[in-house]
Amino acid sequence: MKPSAILQAHDLVKRYGELLATNHVSLEVYPHEIHALIGPNGAGKTTLVTQLSGQLQSDSGELFFEGQQVTHLSMHERVQKGLVRSYQITRLFKSMTCLDNIALALQAKRGHSFSFWRPAKEDRALNDQAQAILSDIGLAHRHSELAQTLSHAEQRILELGLALATQPKLILLDEPMAGTGAQESERIIALIERLNKTAAILLIEHDMDTVFRLAHRLSVLVNGQIIASGTPQSIRQDPAVIQAYLGDEHA
Repeated sequence: MKPSAILQAHDLVKRYGELLATNHVSLEVYPHEIHALIGPNGAGKTTLVTQLSGQLQSDSGELFFEGQQVTHLSMHERVQKGLVRSYQITRLFKSMTCLDNIALALQAKRGHSFSFWRPAKEDRALNDQAQAILSDIGLAHRHSELAQTLSHAEQRILELGLALATQPKLILLDEPMAGTGAQESERIIALIERLNKTAAILLIEHDMDTVFRLAHRLSVLVNGQIIASGTPQSIRQDPAVIQAYLGDEHA
């Protein structure tokens, strides 16, 4: 029997004047799946993710997370429930060390405001937990270095570590491979697969090889509307998707 969806979006709409950025979008993400959201530039993918995260309120429609209505909850309230957008929630403090970036995310998950933040070295348990997360993402050796000194790929990995610190149930990942080389991408792919052991993932990514390698299911957004959802194989063979986005090379 198929489990209940962890995320259910029903008829989400976002208008900018006459433009329908998202046009009655309905979407389901299931526990422990990687669900890729693909589509051409300007299709509305980032707008939809900002609606799901709570950064942007929808004009109409409903959103449920673990069966609970979260349509009108703030972004912070959604994070507390386990719905985390990595790009928005995990923006790095580049003048802080890697360890203190993780510690700050851990404190935020506990409900502390930024004004109560203390360096990790003043809290042994927090320090140990932050160090464990750095070890888990392969950055333990950079714990005392400032985030701004990391390579672009390492900063993306640290962002995923900050998302991990919030103990998410669903992570919204917006182009985690952007600006990374082949070797760096492999590190991020491996980390996404590890994150998926404890959390569902909604993935926006333009690298179709990565998408078809990682995703259990895909939804295709074109002009603010989802034109198809299904397994990677069914999406590859969908004539409407091939015409609108993938092209013959992915058929």
